[in-house]
Amino acid sequence: MIASLKNIVFLLLSCAVFAKDNSRLPLSYRPSPGGLYEPPKPAGSISLLDYVNSRSDLSILAQALSGSAGFTQAFSTVPTWKFTFFAPSDTAFNNTGEYFNSYAETPKGKWWLGNLIQHHYIPNSQLSVSSFSTNYTRFQTGTFLYVGAQVIDGNLVLNRAATVLEADIPVTNGLVHIIDRIINPSAMIFEGDIEKTKQSFIAGSCSNPDLPYC
Repeated sequence: MIASLKNIVFLLLSCAVFAKDNSRLPLSYRPSPGGLYEPPKPAGSISLLDYVNSRSDLSILAQALSGSAGFTQAFSTVPTWKFTFFAPSDTAFNNTGEYFNSYAETPKGKWWLGNLIQHHYIPNSQLSVSSFSTNYTRFQTGTFLYVGAQVIDGNLVLNRAATVLEADIPVTNGLVHIIDRIINPSAMIFEGDIEKTKQSFIAGSCSNPDLPYC
């Protein structure tokens, strides 16, 4: 009997602590704890976050990064690997429509927005405009999904919709391209017969079909 009462009291106290600890909205991010390790930044280096914050026409992207957990820290870190980032301009976000804006403000939308930003990032490769041609090809992004690319009238166009406005902008270990529309991963249509753009292997993906887990 005493043991049963102890169990009941323990359960009630646990529920009280759990309720107090979960006052935040479902799917919302917890505040980052203090004292987190920050890797040293090489002198004279330019991180992705440095570059994004330096441009007034990337202000919506900067706001999206600060609202997605971990992205500010990731973009402020100077990686040791090569990378390419297609940065959506304010024009790109303004081309999305009212549904995008209202959904992006929800807790689930903030998580989805982080995944969308990752879809614009290509690790381990610096893909300049010269990496592409007038032939329609596809390249793999950090989400492991593919984006179509083609040079049309001298401009690089992605998924036959997003045009690169400024290309081959150097940052430390990477290249940035400014685009006029966002690249939505849910809009990808897999076309296996399209030639792949030459790029380095992305760990965890199946871009190398000879790996046993593919």
